[in-house]
Formats: sequence, C-alpha cells, structure tokens
Amino acid sequence: MGSLSLFSGWKLCSSCDLPPSFHDDPSDSGHTTKLLSCSKCHSVAYHNVHCQRAHWNSSHKHHCKKLHHAVKPLLELLKWHHRCSEGMGYSDYTSWIRVDMMSAFLADSDDELWRRGVDEWVDTQYLTAMRNFQRYLSIYQKAWYAFPNKQPFFVRKLSDNDKERFCISALRLAKRLLFCAYCELDGDQIDSARQRLAQCLSLLITIQSLSRSSNREILASMDDAWMELTLSMEEIPSDRVVARHVANMAISTNSCGWVNPLQRPGYMAQVPLGGISFIPRDQHPPWCQDIEANWDHILDEYKALTKYNSRDWHDVGSGQRGSGHDDHRVVSGKRWTEYVLFGTGSFHENDKDAPITKQLLRKHVPDAVSLAQMGGGEVIFSRLEGGTHIQAHCGPTNIRWTAHLGLIVPRSEKDCRIRVADEWHSWEAGRLLLFDDSYEHEVVNNTNQERVVLLMRLWHPQLDSSTRNEELIAAMSMKEESFNKRYHPPK
Repeated sequence: MGSLSLFSGWKLCSSCDLPPSFHDDPSDSGHTTKLLSCSKCHSVAYHNVHCQRAHWNSSHKHHCKKLHHAVKPLLELLKWHHRCSEGMGYSDYTSWIRVDMMSAFLADSDDELWRRGVDEWVDTQYLTAMRNFQRYLSIYQKAWYAFPNKQPFFVRKLSDNDKERFCISALRLAKRLLFCAYCELDGDQIDSARQRLAQCLSLLITIQSLSRSSNREILASMDDAWMELTLSMEEIPSDRVVARHVANMAISTNSCGWVNPLQRPGYMAQVPLGGISFIPRDQHPPWCQDIEANWDHILDEYKALTKYNSRDWHDVGSGQRGSGHDDHRVVSGKRWTEYVLFGTGSFHENDKDAPITKQLLRKHVPDAVSLAQMGGGEVIFSRLEGGTHIQAHCGPTNIRWTAHLGLIVPRSEKDCRIRVADEWHSWEAGRLLLFDDSYEHEVVNNTNQERVVLLMRLWHPQLDSSTRNEELIAAMSMKEESFNKRYHPPK
C-alpha cells in the first residue's frame, strides 16, 4: 500500500485554463513548472499569485469554503493515517496498532442494538432501524473525533491471536459503517455519510496492514467504500472536483482497479486495457474515414428526423433508454436531447427513420451496433443547445470507447468544446473525435447555436470478441450487486 495523499497533478490553471508550460517564463517572478493548489480547499490550482487573485475575485471566494467542507473527511482520514504511522516508529508496521480507540468501542458497544435494527429493517421499519444503527455507532463517532487530539499517543504490541480477533471485530464494524453510509446517502444525509465512509476506510486500511495475506472480504469492502465516497462527491456539482482526491487515495490502497485519478469508472475491465484518454487522428481506425466520407448523408437524415420525428426526441437521462438514467444530473443550463438509433429506447427497429446512417453503421462500425444491441451502449444523434454545460463526470466502464461525428458545430471553438482528462478539444463538421469516456470529461456550449453530433459507443479495440460478452456481463452484475448491497444490512 502506498502513502495516502490528496491529488496534486493539476494540469490546467483554474483561472486561465492553461497548462504550466504557457507560463514557464524564467524571467517571471511568479515562474513555476507546477501548478500550486489552494492551501484551504486543495481543489483548485494556479500558475502564480496573479491567477489566484483573479480566480478568487471572479468566483473562488464563493466556492472555497464549500470545497473545504467536502475535503474535510479526507483530511481527517489523512490525519488519522499519518498519526498512526508516526506512532509505529521504526517497528514492523504489521506488528503495531493504535488500539485504545477501538478497544473502547468494542468493549462498550451494544451489539444487541445493531441486531435489533436489522430485525426492524427486515420488518420494513426502516426509520426505526436507522435510528438504532446510528445509536449503535455513536460511541465510535465520539472516539473518532477525540482520536487525533488524544495525548499521549501510544501503541502496544499485539500477538497474532490479538490481531486476528481485532481484525474480525473491526471488519464487522467497517461493514456496518459502510451500510449506514449507504442509507444516509440515500436519505440525503451527505455529511454524515462521508464521515462514516472515512471511518470505515480507516478501519479497513488498518486491517489490511495487519493481515499477512490479501483478504477478499477486506478488499471488496474497501472497493465499495472508496467507490461510494467518490460517487458522493460526483453527485454534487460543486464537489465533483474532490472526486480526484478520493480516487488518488483509493489508488494508494490498490482499490477499485483504478490507476489514474481522472479515470474512475464504476467497473474496470478484468483484463488490462491501454490507458489512453483521447485517440489522435493519426491513430484512428480505418472505419473512421468511411463514416467521415458519408457525413453529409448522415447530416441530411438528422435534419429530416428533427423535422418529421420531433416526438421521438427526448431529454438525455429522461429514462427513455435503459442506460444513462442519471445523465440528467450532469446537465446545467438549457437542454441536451437525443434520438436513439441503436440501443434501448430506439423507436424504430427497422431502418425507415435513418436508412443510410444505419446501413453505414452496420457495415463500417459493427462494434457500435453489437454493443448497443447487447445493452452496453447506444448510438444516438446528440443535440446540445447553446448555453448548456455537461459537467465533468466519468463514464460507467472502460470496456468501450466513444466516438463523436461532428454534424452541426458552432464557429467559436473556444466557446463550444469538450475536455477529456486534462485536454480540451473542438469538433469539426464531418470529422470524428474518438475518446475513452471512462476518463473525466465535460462539454461546454457557451454559444447561441446548437451543437449536434452522431454519438457512438463501441467496444474497446483491445477487447477481443471472446472476452467481450464476459466483461459486459461482469459489469452488469457488479452494478446489480452494488444496488443490492444497499438493502441488506450486515449482521
């Protein structure tokens, strides 16, 4: 396990939106080759004091306090972790543990209170059950807040039997904290849930350090806790950037299969796939040229659909197709609408609505059609009205790529563009953009014109046909399993 730390790899200045290289002038007194983050919220970064002042005056003074509040559970987890590490001295880390907080809880907690809550949950008395769950955890909550300031800091050596008993008890408590966090998040008790997730992770990290071998139960719980903490940040627009910090810490514990804080999908392929966020034009597969050569026919069919099939256009995330139910959460401003050609939500199983487009896709991009038909993606006409922002988010899995064929593109590249990872790109009519949407990405259209693309999801090219179905089934199973965990409290 690596050292826990917040994300620090900022590549774009929060004020001027430029990388460090644009300000690498040695004659400038504010010269730096690395962006400097805000010392309070740790979630924005600047070239120099001039950029910092400009951003503070324009917007950050209204957001810094909220970001700091979101980061606070992570800072407490870091403080807990660092204090424990200091207490270990130079002894074998696996032989020592800070035990006074946990021993107090395990001795004083009323296990019957939790079991009663479980029985009430089974009887669908959910609110009463939650009150008992929270009462059960209240002792640990008090101990957690007291821990960082408790003096003197001491540790005692544990025998192998002591460590085994401790790990069993601590894992049970971690699972209970995790379930309570699920419930609180569903009940919009965000702050309390994040605190419990930090507490849960502190236990799991300690257990992991004491265990001589990898325990699948510990690793699975750690994956769930990091994932839930990440999602709790991503679901609130003002907190989304904090998800980078959570992912960076998760990577330090080898969790969730993540390797890059900007690539944090809910499901990572079981086979290693190349980590490239945006595919340059000189690396595009041959089918891209075939689609681009026929883009004018595709544009004509789009225009016909807007004129004669207006009732089949729907807001993205409105539930008309099986995937993307939560996509509406990342939309601000005006409207993002779609017309589904392939995938759940398509109103025409035949080719009458867009015959040329569908025939071209079947012939040249069968990987997009098959993925859509199997429920792992979709092919749509995507229309983004002027004045609309699709906020930063990550796609659900890395087993696919996304392609955008520009059809109608506003003239201003600066005001209508897409960011994938840390790089901004612009569309061109008749040209394709190809990227991995499991990386953090966002779209802005600050013009008064609509932007229209043909959006295609297709199998990641490094997944061979023999493993595709297996990976898709695993991704869907994980999604269903994560849903079920929220409704079955641990004993």
